[in-house]
Amino acid sequence: MLNYIMENKDWLFSGAGVAVVTLILSFFFKRKSLAEPDAIQNQQVDIKEVESLQGVSPIELTEVEKVAKRFRTTLELMNEGRNYSQFTIPQLAQLMKLHKISELENVFTGRTEPSFSFIEDFCKTFGVCKEWLIEGKGSPYSSDMPSKSDPMDYLSLIEEVNPESIYFVKENTDTAPAFILLKVSKWKYLILSRTWHISDVVGAGGQRQLYSFYNLIKELRDKKSLHTSCWGLTLSKDEFNSLLCGETFPGKYTDAGFSEDPWWDDLTDIDHKYPIAENYEQWHGKSFIKAQEIIKWYMSERKAS
Repeated sequence: MLNYIMENKDWLFSGAGVAVVTLILSFFFKRKSLAEPDAIQNQQVDIKEVESLQGVSPIELTEVEKVAKRFRTTLELMNEGRNYSQFTIPQLAQLMKLHKISELENVFTGRTEPSFSFIEDFCKTFGVCKEWLIEGKGSPYSSDMPSKSDPMDYLSLIEEVNPESIYFVKENTDTAPAFILLKVSKWKYLILSRTWHISDVVGAGGQRQLYSFYNLIKELRDKKSLHTSCWGLTLSKDEFNSLLCGETFPGKYTDAGFSEDPWWDDLTDIDHKYPIAENYEQWHGKSFIKAQEIIKWYMSERKAS
């Protein structure tokens, strides 16, 4: 082939020869370029297959890792909305009276599996739901306190707990459901998850409960043997439900930025003797005024009987 080229080099470098050589070279380059996309396409298919396999079989967390994650969640919830003086693992370990910070730190990281007694101690110290912490059922702060239909039936329980503060929590709607929140300490709360409507959207049973709620407020407010303070809190529907269901650490609403709403004290002013009584309807709504009228009527009915 080389001898042929040398013998005919004059012809090859002529116009016709150059055209023929160019045609041959373009043919070979075309074949090569056609082959390369196939290789690239095959490579892309292989990558997609690997990615799909990775998506089909994600790494499953062990039970110890799941529990550790829920421990971390409790600390995150406790610090939600707290820009200053946040809770820390060393602080929680100290509150639990542990000998070493690492005892709690290893549980938080999943290096150590906590015993049931350790979990029990953590839940009692910080008011966390034990069933949620172990199995993930329910909510972090869901309450297992017994539900009582009559508000006054909670009096003995509240006296026994002797909380730092009592919060009367009301939803900012016309039906105005309300419940009681007990602040045992800065890091522990108890939710009495039974609700009562502070409005006229009640039947005969609801009227009795309104009157009982009125009496409970007066008893707790005026009871000198109970060294605690009473406060009011009005929340949006979503915030109210989140707190009631135990999805939120109560300190989020009672610590930083807390704004007290004395609706609970205003409720007891059924004869509107307070100088601020003319503002009740504007502040609390018409249904609140009607709730006061129901309490006053129920009281007169009891006196008459």
